[in-house]
Amino acid sequence: MSIDALVPMDGLAGYRFLQRTREQQEDLIAQSPMSQRLEAAFRERIGTIETAAQLVNDRELLQVSLEAFGLSEDLDSKYFIQKVLEEGTTDTSALANKLADQRYQDLSKAFGFGDRTTPRTQLSTFADEILAEYRSSSFETSVGDQDQTLRIALNADRLIEEIAVSEDSERTKWLSVIGNEALLELVQGALGLPEDVTSLDLDRQVEIYDEKLQRQLGIGIEGLADEEARDKLIERYLLRASAESIDSTTPGALALTLLTG
Repeated sequence: MSIDALVPMDGLAGYRFLQRTREQQEDLIAQSPMSQRLEAAFRERIGTIETAAQLVNDRELLQVSLEAFGLSEDLDSKYFIQKVLEEGTTDTSALANKLADQRYQDLSKAFGFGDRTTPRTQLSTFADEILAEYRSSSFETSVGDQDQTLRIALNADRLIEEIAVSEDSERTKWLSVIGNEALLELVQGALGLPEDVTSLDLDRQVEIYDEKLQRQLGIGIEGLADEEARDKLIERYLLRASAESIDSTTPGALALTLLTG
């Protein structure tokens, strides 16, 4: 039996509620029998895993691992995930580096099967590290089952900070955003950009996103390390998403939403 996240309202008000109750809700979801069983199995067996093949052939461990990175839809794609893990990320020709979705690189780096002599599964802190991500992602997944817009907002608050504070170049940070479907949707929505921007050359996309962010919030992507700046970006996304969902035939509805949002 699973426990679902409580999402009593949508839009910005719903997001504020989820922010306030996130820690308690994550703990509650983690108390479900299914989560307890998976977490116990992960703690007990992950230290015995030394190869990607061993991981993908243990369904419970693979389920936790993929959910931690928001990739649970790949649970039955064992060969694909094994290849992503085995090839690592240090070689530019590695599969994870060829995929547009940044999450596969994050997964491969976290486990280190292809990048290190000894995989990170052997670290004493590894189980805690992955299970913390698993709990966060499980909560966001449950929210997304009820309201995908709110899931994107919660996911962005967590991941954008990680990207912004990294030591990567400004261009690489933007590429990390572009390579994450949910983050890209949020940034495009918040900055009022059309989806067809993604058809442009990557360097041109980076220029456009950076110019828009500078113009609207007065910061570069590194400025999103600041909680207040991230909150403003997410608020813009949620307000625009709410506005777009309003029936355009309702007189004054758009103005009312923007005024009361």
